[in-house]
Amino acid sequence: MTAQSQLTPSVDYAQRIERVLKHLEATDFTEVPDLDEMAGIAALSPFHFHRIYRLMTGETPAETIRRIRLARATNALEHSIGEATQAAGYATSQAFARALKSETGHTASEIRQSESLREGLSHQLRRPASVQSPLAVEIVEAEPLMLTALRNTGAYPELNAVYQRLFDLVFSQLPIEELGGLYGYQHDDPRCTPPEACRAEVAVDVGGKAELIEDLYHIDVPGGVYARLRHYGDYDAVQPTMDALYLAAIDAGYALADQPLHLHFLDDPEEVAMADLRCDLYLPLSINPSA
Repeated sequence: MTAQSQLTPSVDYAQRIERVLKHLEATDFTEVPDLDEMAGIAALSPFHFHRIYRLMTGETPAETIRRIRLARATNALEHSIGEATQAAGYATSQAFARALKSETGHTASEIRQSESLREGLSHQLRRPASVQSPLAVEIVEAEPLMLTALRNTGAYPELNAVYQRLFDLVFSQLPIEELGGLYGYQHDDPRCTPPEACRAEVAVDVGGKAELIEDLYHIDVPGGVYARLRHYGDYDAVQPTMDALYLAAIDAGYALADQPLHLHFLDDPEEVAMADLRCDLYLPLSINPSA
């Protein structure tokens, strides 16, 4: 993989997220849209939607829904706290009052007594603050890879044991000299997905030579153009670097390919101090490699 250029402006994802926001603002939430449905509205791959949404809006879809419900409830406070509780979708007025105070800094009684406060908060709650980043990252052209992998569902900091099992299965067959690289996929954002539900794939590059015993399988990583950003330090703290990479690509206007971001771990935590660990993040772009 070799660096070729810096990201330059192309397309904008803001309109896609705007479609989702308008859809959420128009729904009555009798049935809350799931992530796949919202990804379809945004015309984004489910691989990327939850991260792009969070980065463009500064919140998760669940937080947006909570905020919109509270916005509707501030208007209903003019009539009664009970009506506002129902409009916000809370089971009890106490739960509604706590959520409203946490979100706005005002009590339900204060908001009910002030028309100007109700109007201001209703407007404020209907729209998230946008998130911007001036960061530029490298564009690299990558050769295809065949990785040997294991799947796991669970907290990402516990993946060391899964990597150990991967090594035991692969290098019981092959000499360690066949190792061409250590890779991984983190398909969920642990800041908005319960740790026990986070999906990951751990992988090694051994040129596809390992026999697929037990749960081993191959991942074909397409060649093509990627946005790349290097993470330094604790591998368990990689999420902010992912954010920065997504933001840079979005701000620059690149369209993302319909495949997930992958990580290339460059150092062994057992041999390198945590502060000196390096990991390259590769975000696939939907552009012609020769362009």
